[in-house]
Amino acid sequence: MVRFKNRYLLVEFLVPGSLSPSLTPAGPSDLNASSTEVPAQTGDEDESEDEDELLPIPTLPFMLPAVLPELKTGDKDEGGQVVYRAIKNLVLSVFGDEGWGRIASSFRVIYHSPLTTLTFIRIARHHYRLLWSAITLLTTLGPNNVPIIPRVLAVSGTIKKLQNTGTAYHRAVVGQLVSAGASGADLSGNGGLNWGRDVERERQDIGRLQEA
Repeated sequence: MVRFKNRYLLVEFLVPGSLSPSLTPAGPSDLNASSTEVPAQTGDEDESEDEDELLPIPTLPFMLPAVLPELKTGDKDEGGQVVYRAIKNLVLSVFGDEGWGRIASSFRVIYHSPLTTLTFIRIARHHYRLLWSAITLLTTLGPNNVPIIPRVLAVSGTIKKLQNTGTAYHRAVVGQLVSAGASGADLSGNGGLNWGRDVERERQDIGRLQEA
């Protein structure tokens, strides 16, 4: 039986207006690299071909968020649709109907975090570079066209590896926010999110993601 092989991308959308420049990581253990690095890609049978190795994610010394990113994309389902439409429109604009035709059948936003903007995306293995390039060309997102800086954090042939990376990075981002002194009001003001409850719910949602 033929198995369709996919690539899974972990993406975040940085909002410049919510960041404050810093050269010194703050918080417990200084957000050690071990908690945010992308695990080295392994050469298992399903992933040995056409696999990219990304450099380790830095320990986030460059930009520390003072408040949650105000993308106003709604809940996780609405946010996923916002990301999907934004990428689709950009692919059509830059790569035309041919480019969209290549990825349309396999492109899917699996999960979008309205709290941290972490987003899990699926794409057919042979076309993930096209999608990656389109993501990096995004400049705005959401109904208010909020300026963003997209960043692909990890690429994997299995959702399980991306879950592990996503969970660790989610914890690091939340730690960042707390260490940067974001107040409880700031942390709960992004679309009415209840801070502690929704942080844990998002981690559980990430842990429940399945191959799709």
